[in-house]
Amino acid sequence: MFYRVAIAILVLWLPLSAGAALDIVDKSEALYSKAGVFSAKFTQTVSTGDFFDDEKTTGVLIVSHPRKFRIDTPEQVIVSDGDTLWSYSAENRQVTVEPATKSQETITPADYLFNFKQNYHLESDSSDFIGKAKVHCLLLRSKSQDQYIRSMKVYVDAGTNLVRRVIYRDLNDNRITLDFSDWKLGIKTTPEQFQFKVPRGVEEVRIH
Repeated sequence: MFYRVAIAILVLWLPLSAGAALDIVDKSEALYSKAGVFSAKFTQTVSTGDFFDDEKTTGVLIVSHPRKFRIDTPEQVIVSDGDTLWSYSAENRQVTVEPATKSQETITPADYLFNFKQNYHLESDSSDFIGKAKVHCLLLRSKSQDQYIRSMKVYVDAGTNLVRRVIYRDLNDNRITLDFSDWKLGIKTTPEQFQFKVPRGVEEVRIH
């Protein structure tokens, strides 16, 4: 019995072949592309160091593949119609408006859901569990030194091919964990959901 358990654990942690890892990426990216519009709930945990408590927030993500998205949390709203990016801070009562293509420090859903082969080298992968769900863990490293995310771990559900968790470090060496749940694929949205109407009394800062 002991040997069976040991063999099972060994098989679980053996790395997949490069071809198998690429197949996982292809299936996951194709799933989001085919869905077109989708949403998920998420929990974001930011770890800044040993002497600070983790910061947690929850929110809702809506994406219209490939460039439109909306991220709502109690602290902020980040919206893009593919051309313009709005970043609203509830605490500062300020919204920054800039061209979507010029924003270098905003992590978009495309960065951690379906632009893997375009932006990253796949270095390694393994199998793991999140709760009772088996997941494939992919380690990705940026193809460009200028990219805001240098490396990232992506956990893809082995049964659904949906992304369950993303872990990355930003340029300030903060560790960010995104846990996704309640995925809904092929949902209906309106154009207004991917635009931001500036509330009265909110400062608008435009970056060209």
